[in-house]
Amino acid sequence: MKLLLKINFLLALTCLFTLGSCSDDDTDPAKSEAEIIGSGIAWKLSTAKVGIFNVISEIDACLQDNEVTFNYETSVKLGVLDAGPTKCSSTESQTVNFIWDYNESTKILLVDTEIIDVPGAEGNMIVESVSNNELVISQNISVSGFTQKLVVTFVH
Repeated sequence: MKLLLKINFLLALTCLFTLGSCSDDDTDPAKSEAEIIGSGIAWKLSTAKVGIFNVISEIDACLQDNEVTFNYETSVKLGVLDAGPTKCSSTESQTVNFIWDYNESTKILLVDTEIIDVPGAEGNMIVESVSNNELVISQNISVSGFTQKLVVTFVH
């Protein structure tokens, strides 16, 4: 009887030690910047700056609550621009579909519509940084004949 008790104790101890030492070493591969941008989760405008100056007030209030969703998991990279609760015009569509692409080596984000209507915006949109929670894009704007860099931050 004592031998059976010892064997059961050793078996239980071995199982406890073996199962307790298991860990989940399977980690998902790091997502590309395009996958993070195109997560399918809406991005919302947070800040707009030229240099140290906050210029978000220069963007129409009806555009500030827009949501931009980039979808990576489709054969064509489709996106949706949602006008949000405050539409600029009663005849404006609530949502507009667009096609987008992102080049990780040049950091250029191509979108076939204006995701934020900024007066004087010209040239390509450059992704300055991207994380799971924040997307920072820059674009040149022309103001009174001077070209300046506009930096826009979107958040989830």
